[in-house]
Amino acid sequence: MFDAKKLNKSMNALKNGDDSHFDIIYEQTHRLVYYIIYSILKNKEDSEDVMQQVYMRVYEKIDQYTDSPKAWISTIARNLAINKYNKNKREKLNYLDDYILLKVPSYDEETPLIDMASKVLDEDEFTIVMLCVVEKYKRREVAQIFNLSTSGVTWKLNNALEKLRKELQKYEQES
Repeated sequence: MFDAKKLNKSMNALKNGDDSHFDIIYEQTHRLVYYIIYSILKNKEDSEDVMQQVYMRVYEKIDQYTDSPKAWISTIARNLAINKYNKNKREKLNYLDDYILLKVPSYDEETPLIDMASKVLDEDEFTIVMLCVVEKYKRREVAQIFNLSTSGVTWKLNNALEKLRKELQKYEQES
């Protein structure tokens, strides 16, 4: 369960040189970080790789931390994921594979709804759904992460859920 006070205390302790608090920081933020990265990359292996980079960067740059640990770590995650996305985009040589992937919907057998959501929703919608529905964050907390009002998060969440309902109905009709 997320504990903002515990996270703040651990971030400050790490900043003051107490490495023993790093595990607490990871435990408090790893799901949020993963969802942010996955919403951009839409690939489990790349997301896990970038996630490792995020925590290495947190450790290396802890002296630059000032306040709002979730926002600071989320920004690092988003930036590294975008960098990886752009790198992957430059490295793609075979456009035929991309065309085939777009035409044939395939969903991960382990997490079909999460995989579907990552393909149907844009980055912010996916992250909001993961945080509000899967992780049970309060909309107020999500609003702080995204610098939105609580009603803005509610609106985006409802739109995203409606998109997922329509996609699920379409998928069930095709099956």
